[in-house]
Amino acid sequence: MTLSTEPTVSELKAKLHEEEELYAELLAKLDALSGTRAPYDQDATIPELLSVLNQSSALLAPLSATAAGADDGGLKSIARAIARRLVEPELRALGHALEQQRSFNSSLVQFLNRFAETTNRAQAAQAEFSSALVGFSQRIDRLADAKDRLYASLGSERADLLLEAMDKRVERVQLGLRGLKERVEGMDSSLAVARAELHSIAASVSGDSPTRAEITPHLEEEHYLAFEERFRGSSDEIRERLADYVPYFEGQGPVLELGCGRGEFLELLKEAGIEAEGVDGNREMIHACRDKAVQAQVGDLVTVLADRPAGSSGGIFAAQVIEHLPPSLLRKVLADSYRVLRPKGRIILETVNPTSVIALVESFYRDLTHQKPIHPETLDFLLRAVGFSEVTIRYTSPVGERARLLPVMDARATEGNDTINQNFEKLNALLFGDQDYAVIATK
Repeated sequence: MTLSTEPTVSELKAKLHEEEELYAELLAKLDALSGTRAPYDQDATIPELLSVLNQSSALLAPLSATAAGADDGGLKSIARAIARRLVEPELRALGHALEQQRSFNSSLVQFLNRFAETTNRAQAAQAEFSSALVGFSQRIDRLADAKDRLYASLGSERADLLLEAMDKRVERVQLGLRGLKERVEGMDSSLAVARAELHSIAASVSGDSPTRAEITPHLEEEHYLAFEERFRGSSDEIRERLADYVPYFEGQGPVLELGCGRGEFLELLKEAGIEAEGVDGNREMIHACRDKAVQAQVGDLVTVLADRPAGSSGGIFAAQVIEHLPPSLLRKVLADSYRVLRPKGRIILETVNPTSVIALVESFYRDLTHQKPIHPETLDFLLRAVGFSEVTIRYTSPVGERARLLPVMDARATEGNDTINQNFEKLNALLFGDQDYAVIATK
């Protein structure tokens, strides 16, 4: 497994501390090197030697004849005296001059050696200063980079903390809104039941006097209408979900909708200029259809479909219906649909997606009238078995991102995190897959 090279915040802090120490060390070194003295200031003997040289130079005068000694008398004495007069002063002067020259030369050599030595030290210090200056400039860049990385990491952490706090606040608000929504939906359900009871009382007062056996199914129909309103969604929401199916039936009329409910899809087809008719066994649903001025009738959809002439429809549509049918009736409905459709006619069947766990929990098992979930591949097989071709599956009603498992978003991304995120994707597909699917088939 490949380990990440991205450092943690603590590692970034340690790196910054190290860079700051090196920065301070180089700065102190530069301060020390910048105080390097000139050769005259480094060696106190250099000015003294220079003074001696100056004095020795002044004493080096041209040799001059000096007369000395007394007359010795006699010829030899006179000769010696003349020799001493002529030679000795010159020799003394020459010896003195040579001594001064030796002293000058010695001082000059010492001066030059000292000066050369201190000059070399000064040049070495200058080279070291230049090298330290280059290192200092590079260290400044590294120090700034270490600070930038640390601040960026800290800024990311602060942003994550702020987002986490915001998510918690949003979640609390959503919980509050969900509670309010449930209270409102409960009130709607109570009103629907009250309307059904009032309708029954009004019928008895008017003299129709329905029996209890007649009143009970009516109340159950009202209950299911309220159930649809609360758990499936309002008419506007259903219209929005079903709108994408309308183009499949352009030029395919007349269209028969099985289990038309409150008539949302019939209304969409009417607005698109497509001839359509619906059937539903719930009288309250048909009342809602008539309020929308769409064509619909009360009846058993299996019987109505069986009574239709062969090739009489260009399209058949059923949304959230086939899961209410036992397997034997489902196969009959598919076979009769194939018979009733004309060639190139199209059938669309939408139902709950059983490959999504949340769809089963939140949708399928909530409705007590549901019989059996139908796997998309099973429905595909059954349609092909009765003769349909060009069968395609279309998944709808995706789960919101906030309900899904979130990937690991870590700056220190590793191969292990990639594996975890891949597993999250698999779990999201299984637990939070699209809640519905539709099978679209052509005769």
